[in-house]
Amino acid sequence: MKSFVKIAVFLMSSLTLSMSVSSCNGAKAYVKKGKKMEEAGIINQAAAHYYTALIKKPQNIDALVGLKRTGQIVLSRQLADFDESVLRGDRESAISSFQKADNYYNKLQAVNVSVEFPIVKRNQFESVKNAHVEEIYVEGSAHLEKARYEEALEIFERIEELVPGYKDAKKLGDYSYCKPRYDKGKEAHDSELYRTSYNLFSEIVERDSDFEDAVKRKAEALETGRYTIALLKFENGSNVRNVHTKLSAYVEQNLMGSHDPFLTIVDRESLEMILQEQHLELSGLTSGTELEIGSLLGAKAILKGTVMSCSHSQTSLRTENKSGFEKYRVEKVNSEGKKYYETKYRPAGYREYFQSGTVTMTFNLKLVSMESGTVLSSKTVTTTMSDNVHYAHYSGNKNNLYPASISGNVNSSITAHNELVSLIGSRRDLKNSSVMIEEATKGLASKVQSEVEAILLQTVK
Repeated sequence: MKSFVKIAVFLMSSLTLSMSVSSCNGAKAYVKKGKKMEEAGIINQAAAHYYTALIKKPQNIDALVGLKRTGQIVLSRQLADFDESVLRGDRESAISSFQKADNYYNKLQAVNVSVEFPIVKRNQFESVKNAHVEEIYVEGSAHLEKARYEEALEIFERIEELVPGYKDAKKLGDYSYCKPRYDKGKEAHDSELYRTSYNLFSEIVERDSDFEDAVKRKAEALETGRYTIALLKFENGSNVRNVHTKLSAYVEQNLMGSHDPFLTIVDRESLEMILQEQHLELSGLTSGTELEIGSLLGAKAILKGTVMSCSHSQTSLRTENKSGFEKYRVEKVNSEGKKYYETKYRPAGYREYFQSGTVTMTFNLKLVSMESGTVLSSKTVTTTMSDNVHYAHYSGNKNNLYPASISGNVNSSITAHNELVSLIGSRRDLKNSSVMIEEATKGLASKVQSEVEAILLQTVK
């Protein structure tokens, strides 16, 4: 046990030392590259190499000194760009150049490299920034007066970014964002495009919940465009008992959990209550009665369907004999009389087994309009669920078993060995038909949900 602990400690120490040496060598290589670039006058690239060296080894003195030297030059050049833009009267460019320089300064600070950043430049930047903000505020206001909302929004958001809280720039930016959406939202509602209207008012409320009556109009768009569907009992045309009942329950559950805000499903209890009041049974409904029931429930459409088929198939268990090798050790004595062990491999056979099962379900759905009685959509949806087992059996010690390579020799790689051991421990039994039918039913319910949601997207625009 003590020997094992010593070996483990040794391995960990070796790994740590290896990583340290690798890091050290990597840092030295980048310092060397940095010096070559610096000698060639390519300062920006030199600074980048010194920076990378510091990331690899923060205590590298040559990298620290090199980055301090070249980093100062890079920063000075960036500040020179700022000065040049100021002289040209290009305030936006000056601001961009200063921010680039400031970001670079902070980048160096993060790796403990200190360079000079004249305070006079910061004061100058504040003056340039304030003058620029004052100028573009007037420009943004002019755009807003002429209802050029997109241009105004860009300017007011830039002002808020540069000087948060400047005058009423935030408020004017919100107005520039919300006003065009508000107008489009009203137009969409008047054109019975309730989903479009709802989405526009949602964007407004997310930005400014107090903007005019956006909250109210959002709610109105949702209420007016809400699409209620009554889910009737599905029929079973397959030879699997009660599969239609389970499918109906899963479809109802999925549709009730839909993220489409316009979709409303009449729950089963409400449907049963109406049927009792009308002295009707689901199994005896005619097409005319279905429309009447849907109308009583306040539904705009009814969803019905038939499980056309549900089949399960399973292949026979297929077996393949495989050639492999068993590892063993042979005790030997060297020339000095000391014992040692030599690893050898001898042929060994094992078997691999394969089997698969499949369930296929087909469902025909119909969505019928309550207003006209016409079929809004009739689609056949199919789902297939498969299960496979692939495992191996070996009568000996699996930990000593290795597969054969393509050439027929032993494949002694750790990966190949582990894969074979894993195969021996793999699952050996297929899922039974009941489990697979249950999974297929859930999968089919998800597909039906997707179909209904796709229909609704086309119906409520």
